[in-house]
Amino acid sequence: MTKQFKKIGIALILLTVGLSSCVNLRHVNDFASSSLVSMGKFEEINYSFTQNCLENCHDRKIAELNLNADDCNCELNEKADSITLLIYNSVRGYLDGLSSLSNNDLTSYKMDALSRSLTENDFGSVKIENEQVEAYSEISGILLKAFTDEFRKRKIKEYVTEANEPVKVLIAFLDFNLSSNLAGKLNVQKQRLESHYFDLTKDPALSAFEKRKLVEEYYLRLNAIEAKQTELFTYSNALKKIAEGHQILVDNIDDLNNDEIKILLTQYSGDIQGLISEFNKLKN
Repeated sequence: MTKQFKKIGIALILLTVGLSSCVNLRHVNDFASSSLVSMGKFEEINYSFTQNCLENCHDRKIAELNLNADDCNCELNEKADSITLLIYNSVRGYLDGLSSLSNNDLTSYKMDALSRSLTENDFGSVKIENEQVEAYSEISGILLKAFTDEFRKRKIKEYVTEANEPVKVLIAFLDFNLSSNLAGKLNVQKQRLESHYFDLTKDPALSAFEKRKLVEEYYLRLNAIEAKQTELFTYSNALKKIAEGHQILVDNIDDLNNDEIKILLTQYSGDIQGLISEFNKLKN
């Protein structure tokens, strides 16, 4: 018994593999379900392009001693958030479908999230090109087909292989939009914050006590910005794991009963669950 406990990590993996030999899509369902939960953490990210725009505008108003916040124009940022949400809902819908198919779940997926169309446009820092438009259209069509043509467990091979390329495009776009575009805006905000507080602490009219309070305030605001960035980067890592795991699934779709593939997909599920836990800790 002692030796078995020492090898508990291996035993857990083998147990999962053993179970999946009875239900040959169990490991696929574990991966899909973990990916779906991880993808859903997007809805817990308490930050957006619109919020960033408003914060920057309000900072300018404070510097100008201007109480009129009505002229903060964040229309382009609102559109950027809307596009980001569309892309998210598309990938999440696909993963929901994969989870249902691999579990042989006949529950229909609500298609409201995919009822809107996506078009090419430039919304400031977020630019939608034809590649994303086509990928969004393909995923929408695949998901609709899955639930209208009884395209379920026996057709899971077509489902994942047909969706792989557009899924990669959409995940890459969502990742870049959050971890580069939005996180980049926060970098600019940090630089502006540092410059602003540096100027204030050099003001000879302020007492040493007032300057210390300013420094304290600066670090509080800096920590808040960096916490938002950490959240975005953690979500980015989860997106990358989902894309990598999905590629493994597609590459080995004809050999899903192979023990090595079962263990590999189980490991990806574990990695994704670990990132979910990491994300949850950031929120607490």
